[in-house]
Amino acid sequence: MSNALPDCMVKDQAELKLLAKRIAQRDKRNQPCDKLKAQLLAKAQRSTATYQRRLDALPKIEYPPQLPVSGEREQLIELIRNHQVVVLAGETGSGKTTQLPKLCLEAGRGVGGMIGHTQPRRLAARTVAQRIADELNVPLGQQV
Repeated sequence: MSNALPDCMVKDQAELKLLAKRIAQRDKRNQPCDKLKAQLLAKAQRSTATYQRRLDALPKIEYPPQLPVSGEREQLIELIRNHQVVVLAGETGSGKTTQLPKLCLEAGRGVGGMIGHTQPRRLAARTVAQRIADELNVPLGQQV
């Protein structure tokens, strides 16, 4: 898995790592770095606060028991947590399209960033998004 910083937004990680590196370099050369340390602390606090707000706002996730993907929930969540790429093949109607984003969310994805979901046509993407929002009981355009 990646060496992501825990409990902060993915979009902030590169900048936080760069600031930490610059501080270490300046420390090594005995140069002042108080401004950089203050910058790092402020950025890290903002990022952590955003992460925590998003974590607190997670909707309750439920899975329709009749879908085959729901029966493999635990195994799929473990695979998503432990692997950067997971390829899933299943029958039409097995829940791949609508349930995988929810499984990713339950596996810890989507709090520090976004879960992307592609469809070949805009209408299909919008329909899937509406379905997932309905299943999570949240308005479309907020968490979904």
